Amino acid sequence: MASEERPENPKLESPKTFISYSWSSPEHEEWVLDLATELEESGVHVILDKWDLGEGADKFAFMEKMVSDHTVRKVIAVCDRQYAEKADGRQGGVGTETQIMSKEVYEQVEPANREQKFVALIAEKDEEGTPYIPTFLKSRIYVDMSDSALRAESFERLLRWIYGQPLHKRPERGRPPAYLFADDERNLGTGSRFRRAVDAVRQDKAFALGAVEDYLSTFAENLEAFRIEPEGEDFDDRVVENVESFLPYRDELIDLFLAIARYRADPEMYRAIHAFFERILAYGFWPAGHSTWRDTNADNFKFILRELFLYATAALLKNSRFARVNELVEQGYYFSTDSPDIRRDGLMPFTLFNNYIKSLDYRTRRLKLRWVSLEAQLIRGACYAHRADV
Repeated sequence: MASEERPENPKLESPKTFISYSWSSPEHEEWVLDLATELEESGVHVILDKWDLGEGADKFAFMEKMVSDHTVRKVIAVCDRQYAEKADGRQGGVGTETQIMSKEVYEQVEPANREQKFVALIAEKDEEGTPYIPTFLKSRIYVDMSDSALRAESFERLLRWIYGQPLHKRPERGRPPAYLFADDERNLGTGSRFRRAVDAVRQDKAFALGAVEDYLSTFAENLEAFRIEPEGEDFDDRVVENVESFLPYRDELIDLFLAIARYRADPEMYRAIHAFFERILAYGFWPAGHSTWRDTNADNFKFILRELFLYATAALLKNSRFARVNELVEQGYYFSTDSPDIRRDGLMPFTLFNNYIKSLDYRTRRLKLRWVSLEAQLIRGACYAHRADV
């Protein structure tokens, strides 16, 4: 594709790159020419005196323009013994047999831009293995191409520098662990188990299933810490506060769902997720004899259960685990309770995770909110604030 036909996307454009080098020998000139050709074939717009400097032109003026021109994004200094000696020894001007960047020209570029614009490309080392580099370039990063055995690896490193695509990129910043900010009365105590389970899943450890089951079991058992007693007239306030305080643990569990969906295909792992939902289903119904019964008593748990089920299915759908989603919604959940909220047991459909939350409707009327569904608004708000990846 001709350069003028290349797309203008910054990641696809041909970055202008000037090569400064010494005409040390015909062999070295050929080495530089081969390098320039290979860069051109890799999409780089190479500026080389042999291609771009006309007969009789001022080499120093040409070099100075290439280094100071803001459209020339990268400058490669091909460093061998002669290049380093001439760059360090002269006070200005340029010899008839060199095309070498000088300290004076180098310093024309703003210091903040030098870090990204210049690289020393090592073509030769001394007898002790020390690279020949001009003094003013010794603080810059360099790419070593003096060893032909490592040329392919070094060339990739050079290309990544030119295109601004480093091999090692900063990972996406996560969230602080839930246990750092959890209320002592509402701490699920799952932090260490969560880290162990996620690490085991991602690295395909032999104990991954056991670690996941241990985490889910602890989560389900300690979820009782979020139960709200029904006293007081501000129950809807406490439901909303309770749901918001649960967010760190919700996000913790979502991360595990995402890891399993991405890295695991074994049926046992997905049976563990189903068993987890089967176990926590009872939280959506007020236990008999626990306290004064009201039809709003378990509303915070109803919201939590619905949200967890939605995120579990979303994580599976994101990773194309369609058969596993079908199992979650079709397999059914064994349920046995003496709760006054429900007077039946046995195998129940997944729709039990979608129970009416009366206290949120009451809150909508009490505060004269204009939303059709406060529950939907809470789910939407929490989603955008905390989870952009599901």
